[in-house]
Amino acid sequence: MTSFQLPPTIFPENAITRAERSYQQHAAKKLPPLRAWISRTIMWLVITVSLIHFGGLFIASLLQRDPTPIVRSLGALSVLLIVFTVYYHFYLMFQTIALTANSITREKEAQTWELVVLTGINARQIVRGKWWATVQRQFSRYLLLGVMRAGATAAIGISVTASFYNASSSNNGTLQLPHAMTILISSCFGILFTIANLGFSAACGVMGSAVSRRSSIAILRGFVLQIVITVVPALFLSVIFLPYLSTSQPTFIDSALQAIIWGIASAVDNGFNLLSFPLYVSFESYAIRPHAAIVPVTFDWIAAAILALILYGLLIWFALWRAERRAVRALASEYQQDDHVDTSATYEDQA
Repeated sequence: MTSFQLPPTIFPENAITRAERSYQQHAAKKLPPLRAWISRTIMWLVITVSLIHFGGLFIASLLQRDPTPIVRSLGALSVLLIVFTVYYHFYLMFQTIALTANSITREKEAQTWELVVLTGINARQIVRGKWWATVQRQFSRYLLLGVMRAGATAAIGISVTASFYNASSSNNGTLQLPHAMTILISSCFGILFTIANLGFSAACGVMGSAVSRRSSIAILRGFVLQIVITVVPALFLSVIFLPYLSTSQPTFIDSALQAIIWGIASAVDNGFNLLSFPLYVSFESYAIRPHAAIVPVTFDWIAAAILALILYGLLIWFALWRAERRAVRALASEYQQDDHVDTSATYEDQA
């Protein structure tokens, strides 16, 4: 896969970005032809199954038809799609953190950090250059993951519906399908959440790399930082806002608090529950019509999704800012060591 590159007017590149991207391209291990062919075949098979589930639910919503035959016809492929999507999500997260965690520590281990210092490049250029090179490399892979997530979420909704529909004693009920626009909006948000997770994972990797001298420690710190930065604030804010939710008639304040809680939770699970909720197909046995389309997306749902994306942006900024602060200290220590060496050499020459 080729790396994704934005025009320089949108995000100007520096020498660090170009050097890091070149290193990642040359350091990537090339698979043997047979393994590469098998990997591509599996990937496109998963993409095809994902598009079948997504397209099936979308067309069923437009035509108001029962989408459950899709699960029956595909059988175990629906389950494999869900399992592979979860696996690929964590695999890419690990790969992204490993790439960025190895960026600065590689310079320290190879003793080329002094050369970076002598170039006069500041800490912000180093940190953001390493981060942006990894984002470019992983963008196409995360875009495919976003497509898989859309199909896997649709597969979960259809599978749950099929189980209830088959268990029902009467098939005269109503399958309440999500609206077609709801499916599109949820899928677009799913892709945005996936790309946001790419930026955050890369930022945590750079942050772990800036405070470590060995790559293995930097990778471990990157994982721990991603968990701590998301989970701890989410628990803290949830404890603050949950007591104010009213159990009686919901008001505007309750809807706003609900959106805040959903947004905070979505920053932890990458929007899985938030984006899955509108795609679940419900079954109502008391209705008369065989099929009906509903629109479960509300203002507080959209507000929660937008808030979660804003939180991701703030978390990325915080991780990069902390990495820059650590890099500044590392650069300052290198400058002090260089000055100490120069002073010692001067004294020796005078002696």
